[in-house]
Amino acid sequence: MSNNLQAAQADGPARARMESPRVGVNALPKWRLRRVEQHIADHFGRCISLAELAHVAGLSRMHFAAQFRTATGYRPREYLLRHRTEHAKTLLATTERPLAEIALAVGFSTQAHFSTVFKRISGESPARWRLAGKGKRLAVEAPPPRRPAPEGNWVAGAPYAGSNARIGGRLPVNFSTSTVVS
Repeated sequence: MSNNLQAAQADGPARARMESPRVGVNALPKWRLRRVEQHIADHFGRCISLAELAHVAGLSRMHFAAQFRTATGYRPREYLLRHRTEHAKTLLATTERPLAEIALAVGFSTQAHFSTVFKRISGESPARWRLAGKGKRLAVEAPPPRRPAPEGNWVAGAPYAGSNARIGGRLPVNFSTSTVVS
């Protein structure tokens, strides 16, 4: 303690000002936090700025960001991304919509950004997360009955496992015969 005091006296008042104790930041009051959370829940599908969230809370951007982080443990942007990811998980589990469509629905401008953020937060890519969820649901539910293959053409009833797998809802083309494989 005395060493710090001697150092402050040796360097003069400039050093004492630089080492002033930090003031703790109060958490965002619950009523303001609820307003911000509701605003995020209502508008997460579009771009939400820090200034907009601060306006909803009735604070400056700097005060809002500090108090929000103290209250939630997340920066406002991180909180928004986590909210979008959780909503995306719901869509992945309950719909068969393409990943690009889900990305746009939850407020990401590209599927690539959505996949990057989703993997960082959940530890898996959206496609792997969806497949893992289907495996869990299939283990609980009875598998759907298989449709019998047509007797006349055994190839038409076989699942397609070539290198031209079904992509984006389009049927692959068998390039050796230039016919559409179904």
